[in-house]
Amino acid sequence: MSFKGLVAGAALAALGLAAAGPAGAVVISNGTISVGVSEYGQLYDASGVGFSNGTVDMIATDAQRDSWGVNGDYADDGFYGLSGVTAGAFSSTADSAVANVTTDSGFGVKQTFSFVAPNILAVETDLTNLSGADASVLFQRLAEFHIDRAGVEYETNPYSTGVQTTIVGFDSASTADDWFFPCCQADAYDGGAGFRLNLGTLAAGATRTFTFYYGLGDSGVAGQLNAAGATDVMMVANEDGSLAGGMGVAMAVPEPATWAMMILGFFGLGSMVRRRKAALA
Repeated sequence: MSFKGLVAGAALAALGLAAAGPAGAVVISNGTISVGVSEYGQLYDASGVGFSNGTVDMIATDAQRDSWGVNGDYADDGFYGLSGVTAGAFSSTADSAVANVTTDSGFGVKQTFSFVAPNILAVETDLTNLSGADASVLFQRLAEFHIDRAGVEYETNPYSTGVQTTIVGFDSASTADDWFFPCCQADAYDGGAGFRLNLGTLAAGATRTFTFYYGLGDSGVAGQLNAAGATDVMMVANEDGSLAGGMGVAMAVPEPATWAMMILGFFGLGSMVRRRKAALA
């Protein structure tokens, strides 16, 4: 039995969370890639589509798992279940979808799914602090990849910037738990990917925006993910390198109002230095 199977069996037995398929989900496609998107913002449709090129589905084969979590609340309908999340507005077109979710800890999570290249999906995530008070924020996304079911999957992070990662898609869905399988080792049976972003303190009412990317193709897909904007890229490839899939992330940047405050602060610091120099002259 694979490592994933052992973990899955133990976790489900302990938690009793064999979840049904999501209540609302769609399949979007650009003609090359088909992606299932649930109302909770996960890559999976109840019909069985995760992230497929028509031949290989790198998420939905045998035990689908794509999840996200923020500050202990998480959406992981296919494995750990749903904890502290409430689905809101959900809309889609033939090739895009938007899922809105609120969490018990007081965050609004808007995820916009769209194709940015023939084989690459972007998930733009707007995280808004609705709690009424400043809050420290951790946000993560995890995916279990199925690239080579018959052999070893080789895992790499060719553009690492030091973002916290895991190579196991079935690591904990909650940011309150440590991950035990950091990237990277040369090979990992049943490889996956996960990124945990430490967003620092988010002011009440403020929004941070960041983007996750998914890609499927040959060994060149890592560079394609990076060219699309991903600054960290977790890749899984089969033994001969002919098929590869991965997830990337573009780290969160402060919203425009935050940048404006920082710029004003720099101007203020400059004024203080100039006044001090004038006083000493």
